[in-house]
Amino acid sequence: MRHSAYAFAIEVERQIEALSHESLLVRRGQSKVLQEEWYAIARLGLHLKQPGLEVEVEAFGDSRVADGHIIESGFREREFDVQVVYAGYDYEEALRREHMVKAGFVPGTGPIRRDKKTGDVVATMAAVDSDYSIKRVAASLAERFEKKAARSYPQNTVLLLAFQEIMFSGRAYWDKLLALVDGQVSLGTSNFSAVYFLNCATNELNRAA
Repeated sequence: MRHSAYAFAIEVERQIEALSHESLLVRRGQSKVLQEEWYAIARLGLHLKQPGLEVEVEAFGDSRVADGHIIESGFREREFDVQVVYAGYDYEEALRREHMVKAGFVPGTGPIRRDKKTGDVVATMAAVDSDYSIKRVAASLAERFEKKAARSYPQNTVLLLAFQEIMFSGRAYWDKLLALVDGQVSLGTSNFSAVYFLNCATNELNRAA
């Protein structure tokens, strides 16, 4: 799909809003692509758009190397590929989403597993430290950055690391997140021309390198 930054964002949101409740939560197939790749690319396009600068955004959703491509024209002329990585919590997060669909609720923290006999998801609520979520996000971002940085990509490729944390916003949280990630990996030593972090739950986008 290829549109101007505004038109691209509108179309992505339209498609997301058209998803069923179950598809929205479970995130398989096109639902996963929309929420974990195209939404992030759309937000980067909007971030770059300003008066005097046209921004064209394209997302692929297939098996090619790049996830998207952005072209800027006007007072600045450039184009670049976009690599998108969603820093979710893998199997555990998938189980929480499945439990939410079936039961209508799910504990945000605590042990969660699939019962081997019944196949049902069993979740138990548990108290955690106040910095539990931000440490999980930082660890996930660092792990995915390392995997991407270890591979070779075309010159002038931007890495966009997306996550979703509704309780995470504001300068203090971002400062702490960047410090935690920097303590695990060196963001500035990769071959990416830029590295962005996006919180899809709050639409906060920060350039990390």
